[in-house]
Amino acid sequence: MSNYAQARTNMVDCQIHTNGVIDPRILTTFETLPREEFLPKEIQSIAYKDEDVALGNGRLLLEPQVHARMVQLVDPKAEDSVLVIGDSCGYAAAVFANMVGTVFTLEDKDATNQIDKKLQSLDINNVVTIGGDLTKGDASKAPFDVIFINGAVANVPDALLNQLSEDGRLVAVVKDAGETMGRVTVFEKAPGGSCSSYPHFSAGCAYLAGFEPKTQFSF
Repeated sequence: MSNYAQARTNMVDCQIHTNGVIDPRILTTFETLPREEFLPKEIQSIAYKDEDVALGNGRLLLEPQVHARMVQLVDPKAEDSVLVIGDSCGYAAAVFANMVGTVFTLEDKDATNQIDKKLQSLDINNVVTIGGDLTKGDASKAPFDVIFINGAVANVPDALLNQLSEDGRLVAVVKDAGETMGRVTVFEKAPGGSCSSYPHFSAGCAYLAGFEPKTQFSF
């Protein structure tokens, strides 16, 4: 498909808005941000399908309606500091960049230059790329008002929850070992530092590399 502008409109009208996303900032972002530009040229034609796009190395471009609903659940504010985890193509960071002041995106060190080049080519200048262990976050940049994990996890590491600000929100697809479907879950930090979690809807994306279930040994 070469008419990507029309494809974006169709994506918003038929996939995102119809699944309960009503925040005009989110709808506008998904309709104007060129999703295809974040994919290799040979697969840009599938950028607007209603399913995840595998990018290799345990990374993916989330299904549009799942992605948009996750963003709506954490309700990003203009003054928020956001950490995106496992966004090798830069798209998830770019979505938040249109709505908040500062976005940090954490990836393996060998992916950061590629993300930087893509964001710069689209004149997106409020994203800071960080290279490091995805499961550990980046305490030096914390606290974060929003943490967005771009894929499924067996568990959310305490290291990430500890980096939330008071009233901060973390969203991820939490999926038990052996299950096909997980639950999009929001973790919220109370003023005293404790976290509560709330499952919202089902999603079937793959585990983000490093967040898979741990192998259990029996003797």
